[in-house]
Amino acid sequence: MNKAHVLKSLQQAKPDHIEWVKQGYKLVKGLPEEQIRRPMDCKACAFGKWYEEEGFKLVNIPQLKDIDALHEEIHKAYTSLYYITFDRRKKTRVTLITADNIEVPVDETPFRMKKLKDLEKKTVAMIRALNNIEKKVDAMQEQDFDNGWLN
Repeated sequence: MNKAHVLKSLQQAKPDHIEWVKQGYKLVKGLPEEQIRRPMDCKACAFGKWYEEEGFKLVNIPQLKDIDALHEEIHKAYTSLYYITFDRRKKTRVTLITADNIEVPVDETPFRMKKLKDLEKKTVAMIRALNNIEKKVDAMQEQDFDNGWLN
């Protein structure tokens, strides 16, 4: 692992996770399931694989552990939004509010929007943290990686 590789891994995590937010907007908008990315385990995406294989070795950057936890929350938030959306669409029963013998369908969009905003908030926090870590890594010298900086 060298400085350039670490920087590339940190930089690639940003657009990859912004994409989850974009997919969340597609969910709320009501696009068909085949046009939306299925959720994946946080250890299966490129950043998760990098962190599991190498990133955890950067012991002098404790913020990486915080990002790992936040990264997991992002994947859980998207997974929740995805399955809430499609499980509810697949049900034939319509949720109704009944008052004075008038049935009104319940619009679940506000609930899904709340889930989407949670995903967005966590993603923004992760990107900010990645930017801070990127600055720390960028300030390091290449020899710092060779001289036990990772130990």
